[in-house]
Amino acid sequence: MNANSSRSKTTREQGWSWRRAKDGVPFLACASLLAISTIQPETDLLRVAKGKTRVGRELRHVETGGYYEQLIGKSGLSERDAVVDDENGQPPPGWVPSGASGIVDSDPTYLRWRMKPNLDMVWNGAPFHTNSRGYRTPEVSLDKPADVYRIVVIGSSNTMGHGVTDDEAYPRLLETWLQGLPDLGRRVEVVNLAVSGDSPSRRLLRMSMEAERYQPDWILCDASILDPSLEERHLDAIVHTDPRPTVPLEYVAAALRRSKVSAGDSPEEFQRKIRFELKALLDGAYGGWGDFSRRTGLPVTVVMLPRADEKRDNPIMQKLMHGYVRRYRLDCLDLSAAFGDLRVDEFRVSAWDKHPSVKGHQVIFQALRDALAARGTLPGLRLPE
Repeated sequence: MNANSSRSKTTREQGWSWRRAKDGVPFLACASLLAISTIQPETDLLRVAKGKTRVGRELRHVETGGYYEQLIGKSGLSERDAVVDDENGQPPPGWVPSGASGIVDSDPTYLRWRMKPNLDMVWNGAPFHTNSRGYRTPEVSLDKPADVYRIVVIGSSNTMGHGVTDDEAYPRLLETWLQGLPDLGRRVEVVNLAVSGDSPSRRLLRMSMEAERYQPDWILCDASILDPSLEERHLDAIVHTDPRPTVPLEYVAAALRRSKVSAGDSPEEFQRKIRFELKALLDGAYGGWGDFSRRTGLPVTVVMLPRADEKRDNPIMQKLMHGYVRRYRLDCLDLSAAFGDLRVDEFRVSAWDKHPSVKGHQVIFQALRDALAARGTLPGLRLPE
């Protein structure tokens, strides 16, 4: 074995030593919680300590009316998506959600819409550009140059950079940092394939359809405790689209059959029926990400992002997400606490645009940078000390 092969093997072994780290509540903390449970009402933390999840009830708590962009009846998008968030008043004149902005085209498939290619515009005050394939990322060839280390990022609006400029979203900050490291030995490309509204199942589909074509060395896939709400919205639109798009993922099709949802359901009735399937839908997405990684041999890391609409923890969802990560042998970077002591008005764009602000993206990137620096290696690439 030559020196390069030996070093490559060592790097892989070090890089994937991450996965053996275990999450959990320290034993003494669990014991204390269980002891007091006999005299105190059962809270979220006590249910976690006892291993209980009460999923149906807890998942209802992640619903949010204004976190994701409201896709209104433009470009063929459904009017059921036109939810007005008046909790904090109306947005200023000229502010438009993504469906009315001209950045997306409708798609008759399960994905429902795609961003338009070659955009060069300003959206709600932020420059917005897409490449020839309709992604908010610099143009790159599908064939990866020999000297390039390529990271593909899959995600939704937070990762796409809803409400900030092209260069302010955390994937671009990651690329800039890695490119600036001395003696890295490789040029780094971060290809951002995130699209507003991509639910966990759509991330899986986009990963399967797009990611492998870019010959990535590493895939990052975002996740958050609000994913059940995003999946619910997506499936509501699928069921009420005429003609209904073919559902290409069997676990999603099975969940729709079990729930008995129909195009005649009101939003409230649809929500009541589908919420009993949200756990299976999350499980299926994480399982699909893991299956993709094993089938292709490409390392996939789940990046858990903080919610940007408000400050509210959900330990039940965190427990579920980490459980799926372990079950499907996925690597994970948990950045859900990245906002720390920041005020809501510091980490989100605005009261009507509930996505990470410039400051929010900066602290997400800083948490990501620190986590990677602590590991000292990316899959197949050692970071300089």
